[in-house]
Amino acid sequence: MDLKTASSGRSEPFAAVLYSEPVALGLLCNIVSAYVVAVVNIIQGKEEVSELAVIVAGVHLILIGGFLQLTSGILSFRRNDHLTGTALTVFATLWTFQGFANIVMKNSSTDVTKTALPALVAYGTIALSLFVCSLFVNFVIPPVLVAMTLTLIFESVGLFYDWGKKAAVAFELIIVLTAIYAVIVITTKGISQRYILPGFGNAPIDPLLIKRNVKGSNKKEKRKNTKYAEPMGMGYMGSTIPATVVCFLGLGYFQDMRVPIIGIGCGSLMQLLASYYSFLRGDVFNSVQFMVHFIFWTSKSYFFYLLSIDSNQMTSTVDYYGSWGTVLALVFITVCSSTQPIVVFMYNCLLTLTSVLSLEHIPQSIQYYTFGVSAVLLWTFTLYISTAFLLNSCAEKPVLFVGSELVSEERLFFCCKKKIKRNEEENDTSEDDDDIKRVQIINILFFLCNMVAAIALSPLEIANQEASLSFLLSAGVVGNAINARYSYATASFSHAFVCLTGSVIWSAWSIYIFHATGIAGNSAAAITSVGLCALSLVVTFSMPRTWTVLVSFLLVHAVSIITKVYNAEAKYYPLVSSVLVGLVGLYGFILYLGKGISNKRLFPEGEPLLKMRKPKMSKLPCPTFRSRIASDMFKAAEVLKSGEVICVPTDTVYALAGSCSQPESISKIYHIKGRPPEKPICLCISNLEQLRAANPPFSPLLWRFMDRCYPGGITCVVKKGDWLQNLGVGKAAEYVGTEGSVAIRVPDSSVLSYLVSLTGPLSITSANPSGEPDSTHHSTVIDTLGEKLAGVVCDDESNESVASTVVNCMKIDEGVISYFRVGCVPQEIVDKLFEDVKKEIQE
Repeated sequence: MDLKTASSGRSEPFAAVLYSEPVALGLLCNIVSAYVVAVVNIIQGKEEVSELAVIVAGVHLILIGGFLQLTSGILSFRRNDHLTGTALTVFATLWTFQGFANIVMKNSSTDVTKTALPALVAYGTIALSLFVCSLFVNFVIPPVLVAMTLTLIFESVGLFYDWGKKAAVAFELIIVLTAIYAVIVITTKGISQRYILPGFGNAPIDPLLIKRNVKGSNKKEKRKNTKYAEPMGMGYMGSTIPATVVCFLGLGYFQDMRVPIIGIGCGSLMQLLASYYSFLRGDVFNSVQFMVHFIFWTSKSYFFYLLSIDSNQMTSTVDYYGSWGTVLALVFITVCSSTQPIVVFMYNCLLTLTSVLSLEHIPQSIQYYTFGVSAVLLWTFTLYISTAFLLNSCAEKPVLFVGSELVSEERLFFCCKKKIKRNEEENDTSEDDDDIKRVQIINILFFLCNMVAAIALSPLEIANQEASLSFLLSAGVVGNAINARYSYATASFSHAFVCLTGSVIWSAWSIYIFHATGIAGNSAAAITSVGLCALSLVVTFSMPRTWTVLVSFLLVHAVSIITKVYNAEAKYYPLVSSVLVGLVGLYGFILYLGKGISNKRLFPEGEPLLKMRKPKMSKLPCPTFRSRIASDMFKAAEVLKSGEVICVPTDTVYALAGSCSQPESISKIYHIKGRPPEKPICLCISNLEQLRAANPPFSPLLWRFMDRCYPGGITCVVKKGDWLQNLGVGKAAEYVGTEGSVAIRVPDSSVLSYLVSLTGPLSITSANPSGEPDSTHHSTVIDTLGEKLAGVVCDDESNESVASTVVNCMKIDEGVISYFRVGCVPQEIVDKLFEDVKKEIQE
């Protein structure tokens, strides 16, 4: 029986390593994807290559390089890893684009190969940006990104010349080789918790040596230690792809949008993820900004896609005014961006100008150039701003200039003097600031999406019907569906239901415009939307009155679908109802955007028609910290550093912990637990390398024995000495252990090891009143000792039901060990380990 299996309760430790180091999983996906693309490039053009082989290769790229790598990118964002999360997500979309593009180009009756150039150029510039940022992280990732950049360059050349594909194969194989080494380095580091192979611990450029640009920095320091990595760099990178496509389209390089629209969809995914992670971080501006950018680029690009596939039906677009909704949204985003770094304000000004130059009132022959030239400037600026934000996030200082805000949030809407009290409308002081901001984001996005969709649909009877389709799908259907997901994340099921209803309404209109179904399908969609909207209206009675008014007009508007389906004589009914929804949506968008940014109410919001009395939540006796949330672990570390005692999970049972840097916390542990003073408390460290660095005078036999025991459910009692000062125990050395011995604990728990890496050595003992059974769940600790603790790190059920096995190693050099306590690891296993170690030493 293996010791680690017995002590940790995990039969497959390798999977845990991949979870703790998701970059290894992402690199594995890049290895497979690069190899698949290399094989496709080698066999391309050969007559014996079947269409099925190319399709299978494309499916592999989508599933492995796309979906699986996206999973690793999401895990990296959860670990607060800025560069890795962004890079893995970007390349997940790259391989997805490659996969779909190969399938489309193989099945196309015409040659559309060269239309993949804009997306490849965009991804090449993004890879170069990521390479620059990686120079501040380590030596392992930059070679992979250099090979990726060169691969994309030669893939672009290969669209015109066959030798480009052959050259790309060489660099794709370099990706495979460099990524294999990177996986080995990262995986061995994850398993051993130390750097075995070179390249991971240092960076080519040390950000600590770069002087901080104080004059050009933002006055408001953004939080670095949050639950998720900063997604701003990824969000701006998402705009690079559609901007590049529009550049080439406007300059007349291509007209067929079948392949470029795939790249735009991949870029839109990056913007949606950036909006979602900004939402999770409680970042109102960036969450709304990236959603507006997603709606603008997706709707405009899909609009041009419809033009390219059905130009005969899309000729009357000059009189179409439905895209003014996105322009209005961008204008107000630009106003609010004056509270952000100056480069953000400049970027939004340029994007707003681009949106105006893309309006359908401009003749199409001119519009391509006005839209295209402005997109060239926007593309260039996007590369800088995405690199600046990502690089500054990695270096945790303003390495590249972003500037300070033009105005403060308090002065943005100076005409409004009324400040909103915290939790005024919620009447619930238990919510933190991030929860309130997330609610504001949901409010903003609901009115934004319905405003854009309604304004886009309003010219239905006086312009080409299909002109509004792209806006309905991006803002009305997808936007409301994403907002429903946001609502679900905040456990607001009523908001989620209303948002889904909005998505259904605009889906019904899209089905009608598509002519995808007959009268039966259209009528079913129309009637369903009316019924859901009526239920949503009742649900909004407990929400602010603005929601009730908007949903009321949505109900009126939903009825207009029925009039269109059954050809009822209701001329201009959809126009009037759409305008009403658009105006109310614009009102609510400005109201909640100003409220979320400046915490001021610009216009009346209205009290709910029904005020629901919220049940009083039973207050926990102490703060709780979630073990899988980085910001909570930082909070727990700060509590420990302040000299307080908290409960922590271990690889066995829950334990009370106090920082050795604060000796008074050890006496608090004795008081909280009711532990007799003659019973010692053990010392907890994160790994054995930390102990080796303290240079204790241990014999080779003891070191070899501890190598076998740690990490795991075994505690070794060794002789005290001056080496405890080297370990960072300080004055607490006289309070842990006995006068001549100390118990060393190295738990096989990533949560506790991470916490110790933040605080230094901890003194721990089981979290139960003295003489009572060990605690195997955090709820038990909260019930029994919660009132005496400064916090509890919650990690659900513990791996073991009993504490660790305590081995007396004081006489180990004499070939003898004894036991103070036999716990989760049986005595016969420990004895066998000791015998094996003695044989190794003798040999």
